[in-house]
Amino acid sequence: MLDINQSYEECFVGGKLKPYSIKWLCLQRGMTDPFVIITGSRPKSTTLTPNRDIDYIYTFGIPITNISTLSINTPALSDHLGIAFDIDLESFFSSKYSSIADISPRMLSACNKKTVDTYIEYVTKQIHDHKLDKRIHSLYSLSSHTSTFADEHAKEQNIIDKQLT
Repeated sequence: MLDINQSYEECFVGGKLKPYSIKWLCLQRGMTDPFVIITGSRPKSTTLTPNRDIDYIYTFGIPITNISTLSINTPALSDHLGIAFDIDLESFFSSKYSSIADISPRMLSACNKKTVDTYIEYVTKQIHDHKLDKRIHSLYSLSSHTSTFADEHAKEQNIIDKQLT
């Protein structure tokens, strides 16, 4: 996301594209505006000021599936509105969905040294008992020598991740 503070109209002088403007940068680098690609137009405003569209998300080779301005400006108080967008991760990384994202977060407190030491001891034992280091190295070797990551490799990756986390 680029916070340029430059409206589309300010990219032109006398009807000609101004060098080094945001629109010039977009054209020079072959970037696209997901707002225009997905919705067909730019938002009326990207700030709390009506008709002040000055914030951009220009992309190159990133598959954006949805984009929108948010009608709030919190938790960071600003005159700019938030912009949310979704990236098609499966397409972007050319791979299958990973169940790693499904894992609920753990509540580990680093304030208690005994808890941290016990946890590190437990994780180290799990790595050793399940030979995770060798399995991870094997998967890494396979992935660095092949152009595709097979479904069985992805399954093994998810199994290792569940055992470790």
